[in-house]
Amino acid sequence: MPSLKILIIGNGGTGKSTLANKLGSRLGIPVTHLDLLSWNDGFKPVPEENFKLELNERFAHKRMIIEGWAFQSTMHDRLLWADVIIYLKYPLDYCLNSVFNRNKEFNNKSYSYDPFTGDRKAHNDLYRTAVERVHYDYEPIVQNWLLTPVIKDKPLYIFTSIEQLNEQYDALEMILKQMLYK
Repeated sequence: MPSLKILIIGNGGTGKSTLANKLGSRLGIPVTHLDLLSWNDGFKPVPEENFKLELNERFAHKRMIIEGWAFQSTMHDRLLWADVIIYLKYPLDYCLNSVFNRNKEFNNKSYSYDPFTGDRKAHNDLYRTAVERVHYDYEPIVQNWLLTPVIKDKPLYIFTSIEQLNEQYDALEMILKQMLYK
């Protein structure tokens, strides 16, 4: 059974969870949503050491899709772990609008991909800060890591808009199926 470890990264609101679930379903590979590992309800973060233990358990799987940003301190290890990297690199305004629309839609409701059930809109400033931090601080670091010799030779698929992803999804899925069944 060939290994296929897929990492999906991107800022908040880019559709990482949706893409991961679609690929997981179509490829028959389990999916790990990092927001479910890194947050408790009430907008309380899980201790980083607990998160790392959970993440390392996922790393042991030969076939796995891991999606999310979560703790930046583990990003380099995730990039090294992955056989394939999918990077949803969408504009900041798109990410913010998507996050705020999601907060409005799921305000005081459960959402499958994170544990928050309370007043999401009251935390829009927290979301804005997180999305901007990823965009301005973390993404440039990751972009440099993607150029390092250990990582740069891995298959990397960068999508700069949801339209581009939708147009190229079938081709991406076919490539991943070929890797899975080679």
